[in-house]
Amino acid sequence: MTITTLNVSHIELYVTDAITAAEAFTHGYGFQIYATAERTGPHSGSRSLALRTGDVILVVTQGLDADHPAAVYTARHGDGIADIALTASDVRAAFADAVSRDATVLAEPAEADGWVTAVLGAGFDDVRHTFVQRPAGAEAHGVPLPLPGFEPVAELLPVPAEAPALTVLDHVAVTVQMGELAASTDYYERVFGYRAIYEELMVQGREAMDSKAVRSPVGDITFTVLAPSPEYEAGHIGDFLQRHGSGGVHHLAFATEDIVETVARLNKRGIAFLSTPDTYYDALAGRLDLNRHSLEELRAAGILADEDHAGQLFQIFTRTVHPKRTLFFEIIERMGADTFGGGNVRALYEAVQAEKADHEGATTTVEAIPERAQ
Repeated sequence: MTITTLNVSHIELYVTDAITAAEAFTHGYGFQIYATAERTGPHSGSRSLALRTGDVILVVTQGLDADHPAAVYTARHGDGIADIALTASDVRAAFADAVSRDATVLAEPAEADGWVTAVLGAGFDDVRHTFVQRPAGAEAHGVPLPLPGFEPVAELLPVPAEAPALTVLDHVAVTVQMGELAASTDYYERVFGYRAIYEELMVQGREAMDSKAVRSPVGDITFTVLAPSPEYEAGHIGDFLQRHGSGGVHHLAFATEDIVETVARLNKRGIAFLSTPDTYYDALAGRLDLNRHSLEELRAAGILADEDHAGQLFQIFTRTVHPKRTLFFEIIERMGADTFGGGNVRALYEAVQAEKADHEGATTTVEAIPERAQ
């Protein structure tokens, strides 16, 4: 049986304050608010704002009633990613296909005002996938409306010339509980026909994480799924699971065509990034023959570089501003590379340990099992 084609529609975040959350994306990352929705009803009041930049569409939703799903989610996790919505030309057919492959059903297909939606469980805890079939003309300012009930804003604010140029959603990074990595990724391979593209077990001293990446058949979304390794300490992956209260999405990666320029613009907007020790760049000069940005440009901006069989990539991670120190974001530029910076995990660990050794006279080694690209 042929699997029905599904494309990414939008990412929905459940938040405690939709206006404040939207302002963080517009002021910090250059998104525009292009549509809004206010929903009323017993136990179902909510406020949503749809934002876009490049081809990335985000929806921030605030529950106005204590038992609205957004309010329940934020009470457990704080603000976070609750829905990775997918479009289909025929939601009923896509839903039936997925169910025949043992998908978890949360809501059967329903039609209203020409829209058809259905909801399936995701491969990790309480994240879900809403299937969306839009009626003709469901657009606002040339951008598809994400869900029924949204109305276009009257006028878009002009995009500043120095706005960050974020183009597409590169990947979604997910953490699951120990022992759940195989079941989570198998769910996408079985139900949606995703293809495994990358596997790696990374050991850093006493800590380790296991990872696997799966990509959709049309290639427009990739999940990189991480889990603690049972034979080692859980480290920062375990910290996320504890603070978040379950598995879930811990970061979104936004692509850009010039990471040095984009990071400079984001810095001007107040976005703070994780710092990188100088020892990382001292080693980078011998590790890679950089094919675009200079070593000094990367050092000045704190950008990381890595290489795989297909090319190079450049990446940087924001400092989390989440009260629970969970959700954060990544900016990535690909120059052919198809993986996710696994070499940087090793290189950063070695750099930090080298810096520590300089100050304390300590020596530490790092062990890594090589990646298994597929």
